Amino acid sequence: MRPDVTNQSDLRVPDLRPLLSPATVAVIGGTSRETGLGARTLRHLREAQFGGEVLTPDPRDGLDRDVDVALLCVPAAAAQEVLNRIDGRATFAVVFASGFEETGGSSLTTARGTIVLGPNTVGLYHAPDHALLTFAQAFDSLVDCRHGSGAFLVSQSGAFGARVVTAAARYGFHLDGFIGSGNEVHLDACTLARGVLTAVEPRVLLLYLEGIRDAGTLQALLADAERRGVPVVCLLGGLSAAGSTAAASHTAAVSTDTAVTRELFEAYGAMLVGSDRELVLAGLGLSLMGRAAGRRTGIVTGSGGAGVVAADLLSSVGLEVPVLSAGLRERLMAHLPDIASARNPVDVTAQTIGDDATLEKVCATLRESGEVDLVVVIGRENQAAAAGAHAGAALPTVVATLDREPASVKPRIEAGEVVLPDLDSACRVLASCAPPRWSVDACLRPVAADSGSLDSDPTASESLRLVADAGVEVAGWGAATTVAEVLTHGEGLGWPVVLKSDVAAGVHKARAGGVRLDVTAATAREVATELLASGIPLIVARQLRASMELFAGVRRDPQWGLVVSAGLGGAHVELLDRTVAMPAALGAEHFTRRLAAELFDRVAGRYDGLAAGLAAAAFALADLADRTGAALVECNPLGVVDGRIVALDARVVR
Repeated sequence: MRPDVTNQSDLRVPDLRPLLSPATVAVIGGTSRETGLGARTLRHLREAQFGGEVLTPDPRDGLDRDVDVALLCVPAAAAQEVLNRIDGRATFAVVFASGFEETGGSSLTTARGTIVLGPNTVGLYHAPDHALLTFAQAFDSLVDCRHGSGAFLVSQSGAFGARVVTAAARYGFHLDGFIGSGNEVHLDACTLARGVLTAVEPRVLLLYLEGIRDAGTLQALLADAERRGVPVVCLLGGLSAAGSTAAASHTAAVSTDTAVTRELFEAYGAMLVGSDRELVLAGLGLSLMGRAAGRRTGIVTGSGGAGVVAADLLSSVGLEVPVLSAGLRERLMAHLPDIASARNPVDVTAQTIGDDATLEKVCATLRESGEVDLVVVIGRENQAAAAGAHAGAALPTVVATLDREPASVKPRIEAGEVVLPDLDSACRVLASCAPPRWSVDACLRPVAADSGSLDSDPTASESLRLVADAGVEVAGWGAATTVAEVLTHGEGLGWPVVLKSDVAAGVHKARAGGVRLDVTAATAREVATELLASGIPLIVARQLRASMELFAGVRRDPQWGLVVSAGLGGAHVELLDRTVAMPAALGAEHFTRRLAAELFDRVAGRYDGLAAGLAAAAFALADLADRTGAALVECNPLGVVDGRIVALDARVVR
């Protein structure tokens, strides 16, 4: 029995086998003219030698038998009527027409179980079954249905996705399949991708998303892929800075959508790339070579300059270029002339790079050393065998040629040799094989409704009390409404002190001129008189001498729920740009590892314990936000005082 589907939220993960491997396909409409969508789709099926049954019923007649896929090639105005006629008879209906929600029109619906792909989709392509269920002209050159790469692309943009498929083919990298999700009336891209994982079991899953429509569905996809050991590479459009809360916020400034999304992908071992070219190259590398054991990369070159450039490129994409041990250098030099260098890059010299026998010995010695995890050889197109650059090699190895076109290396890649037309491409392909840095086991919680214990924005003093009650140590302070109370607190806390106007947390005290530092016994009366003239009470806080200023904050995001961020703090936290931001659901332990890697492990032993302490403070603020329904909680700065992390200021915004 087919599921009753009226919108995508009703559908879990469908069985996509009837869609990708259909036994019966109905092409409905658009067949009377050679340029019609139906006629073009039929031509693709015929030229691809599709082995299933193809029906061409009249759009006015509906279906008199069940089919796996119905391709609706009719105009938008007729789509709902035709869909009503076939509803319940087709397992899937692929609707090509546009002119629905994207132009302000109504959405398509079904009532008897047919699942809609689209509308406004170019359809799909599954090469192993020769199922070219698409009218797109881009597939005219792909009717031979070459496959075996194990790569599958799911794209929210059909036209863009089709271009990615053809761009990959220019390298000799032939995708096994492609689906364009279109308007996603029933099947969003992430749900389709989850179905692909089950139905196809790809070696690598490629995604193009124009935006994140449901954070929970995306995370479910990434978690599914990680459990199955399937690498995910995603090109994500529509990223922008997160909107801040009503108050100016350091937290919103440093926890942008881009930063948070990248952290989520990396937490699940997935790659977020910046261009269609990177999407193709990463997919190619993972398809041919899979994951490496580590990030240490050996470079073999006949040109010192090319080796230097390669080292820079590899470092820029997150790979390491280690200096080789003295013993390994000695073993390499046994095959090389005295003028060569075996430090890494291994410069075999221009006179030796063309000697395939020597190159083979050098590469074999390097691969067997245990000192590198990946190898790039800067050489000629015909040196893949000597370099050991072939699909499935025990240690991922690529040959980088210089100044070639993708077409020149296409036959090599189709033959399973990993040869790239330029150095940048080769380094990016190799980088795609690096192992994931992180792994988590967490589930995003739904975003809580705006119903907390806060009826209005707390004042600065109330914010300090809330943060202290949450378990974060706060520097000593007291409230004052008179100059005499300021002086009394100053004596008790110890001079110098900080004076702050006790305004609502939604007001930025410093920008409003309500903060004075280094207030001494000699200047306290004058400064207090000036600030109290506004009629706003003051906070008198002990001015601690911190060895380092840190920052921690939490904001409530409409998609991700609570987002935590922390890092180096102070007045210019945005300019420092040394923070980590991620969904709080990924957990304090993962946050600790990320803070250590990005900040505190850069100098071994000097900042031990700070990553865990800062993560604990950030998650205490997250618990406070969760409990009160606050939109924003932040402490900036947090001072490191005698190894302790102490809040010097706090803001809680309703």
